[in-house]
Amino acid sequence: MSAVRVFAVVIASLYLQPPTWRPSFELVQPALFGAPGGQANAWADIDNDDDLDYFVAFRGRPNRLYRNDQGTFHDVAKAVGVFDDQETRAAAWGDFDSDGDADLFVGFADPSRPVKVYRSDARGAKFTDVAGEIGVVLKGVARQPAWIDYDGDGDLDLFAAFRDVPNRLLRNDRGRFVDVTDQAGIGDPRKTVSAVWFDFDRDGDLDLFTANQEGEANGLYRQTAGRFEDVAAALGVSGLPRPKADGGVGPSVADVDRDGDLDLFVANYGRSALYRNDGARFVETSTALGIDLNGHGVTSAFGDIDNDGLPDLYVGNFIAGQPSYRDALFVNGATFTESLPDIMLTRDATHGVQFVDFDRDGRLDLALTNNDLQGGGHPLLRNTSVMRGRSIAVEVTDANARRTRAGSEVRAYRAGTRELLSSALVDAGSGYCSQSDVPVYLGIAQEWTGRVDIEVITLMGGVRHASVARNVDPSAYRGRSLRVITTR
Repeated sequence: MSAVRVFAVVIASLYLQPPTWRPSFELVQPALFGAPGGQANAWADIDNDDDLDYFVAFRGRPNRLYRNDQGTFHDVAKAVGVFDDQETRAAAWGDFDSDGDADLFVGFADPSRPVKVYRSDARGAKFTDVAGEIGVVLKGVARQPAWIDYDGDGDLDLFAAFRDVPNRLLRNDRGRFVDVTDQAGIGDPRKTVSAVWFDFDRDGDLDLFTANQEGEANGLYRQTAGRFEDVAAALGVSGLPRPKADGGVGPSVADVDRDGDLDLFVANYGRSALYRNDGARFVETSTALGIDLNGHGVTSAFGDIDNDGLPDLYVGNFIAGQPSYRDALFVNGATFTESLPDIMLTRDATHGVQFVDFDRDGRLDLALTNNDLQGGGHPLLRNTSVMRGRSIAVEVTDANARRTRAGSEVRAYRAGTRELLSSALVDAGSGYCSQSDVPVYLGIAQEWTGRVDIEVITLMGGVRHASVARNVDPSAYRGRSLRVITTR
């Protein structure tokens, strides 16, 4: 082969290689989001204006609630009544009274302070603490809360994890909550930090994973008709053996390999783990898939930042006294590639991580919190990356088009086929001790330019019920969400 021909072949092969893709982000209102001490963070549309609003829990300063007015944020916490000035560790949005307004649970670091449940009135113009009135009487070092319909009766129940006392499960009985922890068998006395609800065994009801610290085993509670059994050890997700200094901290759930079932990542003190769900059990695959983290992982979240149909992974890391201890952003291809933008080297997350399309441009943005009181902040970062596909936002609501159905599964298929393009879980515990009430975002890779079928799986007390929106054009939903109203 001549030198000229060899040169031509090399040049041609270079052109055939896909360009290296790197994410890029820019700061949004950096002065507003510069205050340090942020911990839990969660999003919801508090005023039903189709803009997502943003709650941030703090230590060292009062909590903030940022109202989103067409992409510009203003702190309205004091005006609407959620201006707590005690160290807040937990936050969860959910419409517990099914009136169409997002209500807010907050929990505190001080074990003597009872949790609060702020009921929203007048489209987010006023919030009133009604915890005692509705039977939510809980104290402890608060960690992960979640509004979920664990019994499939159509209203939101409440789970609350604690660092110092057993976790609690409260059933919603027509607007008043009853503690069913003991009869459900879910009162884990271990030191739980975060938790996530999902139907890992595809049997039609929500199961619970708890991440536990101080060397203790994680919990994976399989539900059967309202009773829970810990099967973490049997299914390979206990995290043991590990020393007392290590433990589970920040779990998140996604279908990382696009095989139709839900996989589990756990950010750990020690080596973090990615557990692939193979149907019968979970298989630890982090190193094989390119995720090699052995340090102080605190929080994690999945989100498709390039719209290629595969969930990417952000992991927030934390060591006290090191406000810029490096985070990790893994871009999902056949394996994961670490690709943290430079802007996040000094504006990182020690605690809160939320993917959200706050400006409704079809790209997932990032909201981070850093609880260091000197060098931390709570930056909001707009995704400015070149996309590798389209996206569609999907809201999953009850029959009255009011309450979001947490824990439901949403999938996009090529229209008229069962070729899976993308999937996501309606938030049932995420980031750091948080839960958002937002649409799910499905990326659709650029290889498919046609229409899609959107399938929503809701869990109804042992039955997986499918609702399908067929032949959907994603471009028709730019700047807004497809709403799927589920009747069961």
